[in-house]
Amino acid sequence: MASIVPQTASPGSEVFVTRHGAFVVRSDLGYFLQTLDFCSGQDLKIQPLHPACRGKDHYVGDPSSSTIYLLHQDSFCQVTDLNSEPPSDVFPLHPSCRGADQYAFCEGYFFIFFLSRGVVLCVADLATGALIKEIHLEPTLLNGLYYFGADAEHLACFRMDEEQRLCGTCFATTAGHKESFAIHPDVVSFLPGGLSLIYGAAFGQWQCLKLLSNATDLPMPSSYAISRKVGYSQLELGLKAHVDESVSPEFLTVSLLQRQFALPAVYGGLGLQTEQEEWEEAAEEEEPLRVILQPRQKLYWWHYCLGLGKTPILYCRSLKITRNPSPPTNIPLPPAQV
Repeated sequence: MASIVPQTASPGSEVFVTRHGAFVVRSDLGYFLQTLDFCSGQDLKIQPLHPACRGKDHYVGDPSSSTIYLLHQDSFCQVTDLNSEPPSDVFPLHPSCRGADQYAFCEGYFFIFFLSRGVVLCVADLATGALIKEIHLEPTLLNGLYYFGADAEHLACFRMDEEQRLCGTCFATTAGHKESFAIHPDVVSFLPGGLSLIYGAAFGQWQCLKLLSNATDLPMPSSYAISRKVGYSQLELGLKAHVDESVSPEFLTVSLLQRQFALPAVYGGLGLQTEQEEWEEAAEEEEPLRVILQPRQKLYWWHYCLGLGKTPILYCRSLKITRNPSPPTNIPLPPAQV
């Protein structure tokens, strides 16, 4: 079963909460999702990131205010709106606060996760390292994919449960109590790798378009018209109903699909680059064919398509001819750039 891509493997992808709601940032796409909360998906809206807010390593929200901290390399700044240009004031990160896997904010403190070392630090100020101390979380809380401050008193994380479903876990830093919560499908879809959890893992396969055969003992000249689809068979994402007027729903959907197909198989992708393919609405095309079939010969015509679950989505231009019913073994698309 596939997983979403963890934040550690997808810099610039982030989840956080402020007093204005719950957010998912996709810096790679240039958009962010905002909703009332991750469970209900109410008041969900997808908006463009301001160009100056793109490309950050971490986005950390304060659940009690409007403040969002943008961390990049060894510095950070504060904003209240991801649609607007950040202020010019940039602060250095204290050496003890640098290079962490993830960051979160609640209780007036920053929580800094060094997951590979199993260490979590708590600090009052990212610039000075004031009141820094190590806190101890139970081991099961150190396998989260995304961490954030859920409210003024609780942290939370997204993780895969025992049945390999994405869920949220809310927990206090000083007690063992924790509580699980569901994540709305539209929120899951917007996360890196999330389409595979909702629609099924990506697949790529050769489909047989036509079988040409000559059952006689004589060569047989023939003319054919091979009909096939080329292009994108639109996927009806629930997200499309919630985009800002400045966002093209189809462009957003195509961008999400291209990223999904580019991911490795462990995240429900194929590791293939598809930007060069025809992403216009799928249309039927005819390929004229003149061929001389030899006695008792069979020819199989194939085209390549990609999809999610069991649903074909992208019909590629690549055609292949074989003399046996087994599909071709080559993949006609380049590997994704890692």
